[in-house]
Amino acid sequence: MRRQQIVIVGSGLSAYVLASKLWQSADIIIITKYSTEHSNSIRAQGGIAAAISAKDQWQLHGEDTLKAGVFHNHQVAVETLVKEGQQVVKSLLQQGFQADRNQQGELELGREGAHSQRRIIHAGGDQTGKYLINFYQELLQGKITIIEGQLAVDCVVDDGECKGIITIDQQNQIHTYTADHTVLATGGFGALYDTTSNDLSTTGDGIAIAYRAGAIVSDMEFVQFHPTMLATQAQHNDLISEAVRGEGAILVDQDKREIMKGIHPLENLAPRDIVSRVIMTEITKGNKVFLDINNVKKFPIKFPFINSVCEKNNIDWQQGVIPVKPGAHFTMGGVETDLLGRTNIPRLYAIGETACTHVHGANRLASNSLLEGMVFATRLADYLQTQSGLFFNKISDSQSVQITSQHPDINQLRKRMTNHAGINRNETGLKKMLEWLDKFTIIQENNLSSYTLSREQVQIQHHLLIAQLVTEAARKRTESRGAHYRVDFPYEREQWKNKNITFQLTKQGVSV
Repeated sequence: MRRQQIVIVGSGLSAYVLASKLWQSADIIIITKYSTEHSNSIRAQGGIAAAISAKDQWQLHGEDTLKAGVFHNHQVAVETLVKEGQQVVKSLLQQGFQADRNQQGELELGREGAHSQRRIIHAGGDQTGKYLINFYQELLQGKITIIEGQLAVDCVVDDGECKGIITIDQQNQIHTYTADHTVLATGGFGALYDTTSNDLSTTGDGIAIAYRAGAIVSDMEFVQFHPTMLATQAQHNDLISEAVRGEGAILVDQDKREIMKGIHPLENLAPRDIVSRVIMTEITKGNKVFLDINNVKKFPIKFPFINSVCEKNNIDWQQGVIPVKPGAHFTMGGVETDLLGRTNIPRLYAIGETACTHVHGANRLASNSLLEGMVFATRLADYLQTQSGLFFNKISDSQSVQITSQHPDINQLRKRMTNHAGINRNETGLKKMLEWLDKFTIIQENNLSSYTLSREQVQIQHHLLIAQLVTEAARKRTESRGAHYRVDFPYEREQWKNKNITFQLTKQGVSV
């Protein structure tokens, strides 16, 4: 029997977990647009949230997830995450993953914002993502094919099914990969904002190509801003993990005033959207905001990565304060899937931050992202092992493409997204953003590869399309809910309760 061909686009945690479950029964190709060192997963400082402590219960983890998501989450998705997450994490530890433990050999469970229990498993202090990626890379060494430097352009859709992926390399050469199953694991789109914790490769490519292929996308207005990026002038912003506040750090202004006092019962460990807006309000007033870490014991041992980035940026944390500002961190929306990772297009799947299972609702609970990637990749792997292969002819590579058209500068797009579709939104700003986007040709069909576009132009097409979907969704939702905040509609509205904004490209045009 022929081994199935599975192509995974993206090289973050969910991609590796899926590959680790399938390599023995299928031929796996992972395609990534830069190198495997470029992903949000590898940058994840926080840990994996799971109710594995004797004092904890999956029901409590579920309640915390629903509260953080402002109950915009799908209940079954949340139960699936927190119940199956227990076993997935236990299995990871049994496989030999080196999580942080105390001298007695017990797991050192941390607590983060909006969690009612200490349930965060860490590795290397604040380097959990890096440890996880290294663990899976070693596990998969020599067992799968990895292709670096190729950007996904289009899904190959034939007879209503996805039969592979088209990519473009750094020499503007087009490649086509046929597959029995095509999995999008390209992450979210946080790097479309000016200040972000994301790897700069994370610009929504998978969501863009799925949308153009006819997949449903949902909840694009919900963009989580992490309250505490290291405040520097650098283009890329390093994240100061929520775990620092979990260990006792407090947010203060330049006069040492505690800015979260009286704002929320959890104060410095309030949900991220609330803390981000408070900090942004202080910065808008002209104040500076700092993390006061004087109460954090053994800071350089617990947070070696943060210690190193402070030193790299000439910030003396030993003075007791670290300057911070909010930045785009996680995108709750994406390609709509069921709880097996299936999109509405047969044989096309999405997992990790690319997918929208509605598990996070309007705002993701801290440290649920790595758990999500593992749980739903595991579920998809179990499903794919029950599926049959396709019969198709090999599609040959096309000729090289040429540069022909103009496009906006990515930094200009990032600044506009931050200003008009960022933490605080209103009708005027969102309308301005859409009017600016209207100046450019945004190709809304599943054949970018047939245009004479360079790799850079293909990339900007992805950028523009995602920016348009986010802005349109934010404009349509005339209320504030979770991570989506409208200054002109500052409260939740009953008419929007349990309502999802979805987009789908059909032969008749855009369906909303």
